[in-house]
Amino acid sequence: MRTPNQSQWAIQLKRVGQVVLFFSVCLFLTGVSCVDNKQKATEEWTGKNLVDSQDASSEGSENPAQASQAPALAGADELGRVLPLHNEVGDAKEGKQVGMFYFLWQGDDASKTSEIHWDLSKMLPKHAEILEDRDHPNWGSTSLGNYYFWGEPIYGYYRGDDYWVHLRSMQLLTDAGVDFLVLDATNTIIYEKQSEALMKAIKALQDQGRRPPTLVYYTNTASGQTMQRVYNTFYKKGAPIYYPSTWYYLEGKPLILGRTKEAKGTNYVSFFTFREAQWPNEPEQRNGWPWIDFNRPQSVYTNYKGEREIINVSVCQHPNPAAGMGGSAFYGNRDNWGRSYRNGSHGNPETDILYGYNFQEQWDYALEQDLPFIFVTGWNEWIAGRWQSQDGNPEHSYFVDQASPEYSRDIEPTLTAGLRDNYYMQLVANIRRYKGMEPAPLAGPVKTIRKMGDWEAVEPVYLDYKNDTDTRMHPGAERNPAKTYTNATGRNDFYRAKVARDNKNLYFYMETVDEITKNSGSNWMRLYINSDRDHETGWHGYDYRVDGGQHWQEYVDNQWKSVETVSTRVEKNQLMYTIPLDAVKRNGKALEIEFKWSDNMQSEDPMDWYLNGDVAPGGRFNYLYKTE
Repeated sequence: MRTPNQSQWAIQLKRVGQVVLFFSVCLFLTGVSCVDNKQKATEEWTGKNLVDSQDASSEGSENPAQASQAPALAGADELGRVLPLHNEVGDAKEGKQVGMFYFLWQGDDASKTSEIHWDLSKMLPKHAEILEDRDHPNWGSTSLGNYYFWGEPIYGYYRGDDYWVHLRSMQLLTDAGVDFLVLDATNTIIYEKQSEALMKAIKALQDQGRRPPTLVYYTNTASGQTMQRVYNTFYKKGAPIYYPSTWYYLEGKPLILGRTKEAKGTNYVSFFTFREAQWPNEPEQRNGWPWIDFNRPQSVYTNYKGEREIINVSVCQHPNPAAGMGGSAFYGNRDNWGRSYRNGSHGNPETDILYGYNFQEQWDYALEQDLPFIFVTGWNEWIAGRWQSQDGNPEHSYFVDQASPEYSRDIEPTLTAGLRDNYYMQLVANIRRYKGMEPAPLAGPVKTIRKMGDWEAVEPVYLDYKNDTDTRMHPGAERNPAKTYTNATGRNDFYRAKVARDNKNLYFYMETVDEITKNSGSNWMRLYINSDRDHETGWHGYDYRVDGGQHWQEYVDNQWKSVETVSTRVEKNQLMYTIPLDAVKRNGKALEIEFKWSDNMQSEDPMDWYLNGDVAPGGRFNYLYKTE
């Protein structure tokens, strides 16, 4: 949990006679120490001395991270917002990078999940009375200091060391074009086992030739000591957790964020490039990298050279930290800005929450600034501790950073409040507007496919992530009752797809990592096709599908209807469908379709593609096949 400078809070707490509580709680609860940091922030310190003194030969990888380009995938979200492609956003732009605030603290011993009840979105509709009774048994854990989820992530109430979850998050963020993750170590905790699970997931994608986001640690409280532990644990030669390919580089060295004065005289001072931890209610610092901004519009921060460098974009903001997100969600405070906020208005959260108006307003301003870095908050914070309220009512509870669907800032998909994957797709669209993108490859020449060997010369190749169908079996963040999450729906692991055509047929090819399983029913090796590229027609845009390995189905009258049988060929780990061209209605003479493979889907809902079986490409994305 990150909260603003405490000097302002102390004044408010004195007014209600809670100074003792403040000093006993804030070191555990907050992301900063209880001393007044304003004087430190206003002292002349840009970090230039540290930067200039750094040894050019640090101990890590010699290949600094470069801006990653996401694949040219098509798609639209639940609201019908279509992802922009190259024709709208232009060529990939040099020097544009996106960072994402990423969290590892779910289920950790230092942020223990409440017992019995832990999801505020499910508790409060049934037991609203607990908001006026601090010790009510329906809080689950009646003592303060336990943590609650504001909603349920698509992967359940997962723990921060769940590799299965991190692997899927890395796929999503790679496809989005995120360049680096900023890991929250602002409360001195560096999450060793959670970090290693994440690093392994990143390394797994790198081993496939992908360019997933790499890592930066953000420190604040006891910053110098925390940076020392980060260095000793993850970066130093011989460190117990050593994955140098997962480090993010800036100016030729691994980047770390913190209070850089505290790095003076240490054995890591020449190893890192430093940027300052920038709190939203502290004076703006050169070299500051803000994790959130309470200004509207946001501030642009400069580096030690005076160059405009970075801006923050967040889903929602809490410029009244004494009220916290909980004060606005539960007790009527209007000072904070939820997901629906824009143009100085709180909007109508009941309907507006789905659209990400606040998030978009922040993005629109950031895009106008044309900066080298955008720092997005955030992906997966999910939890908030329950503390004594600061509003003077001893029966009220206090949640700082997360509280409800409206007053929360996670982008990771969720079924709570109908948010689904809208914010993720919105993220993808805006990163494309910021960074540009490569055009989708054009189809190769006309070719008749008679045997599997004919596919060797067909281009383009549509790649999928490999090795992501392993069974999930991992404890969740729940502790009483405890829960182990299992998912054994992974079956056929997609690897690469191709499409060919001649004057009579369309040919679709899929190669899997291992031998394809026997046809086992309707959800086996499905192929979905959006033939008109209109996402308002068909089933979520899909006009046709091959179902059960043989049935060519069209979506009409709100249901799938079998039209004919397609030719299917399976040889070990290769599968081919042959579909007559005249069975595919399309717009115009040119062939331009979107398509998607799915295996072992468990429910007729696109959100299932984030969770079960395998899908290529991921989530709501589609491959694009076009002849001109």
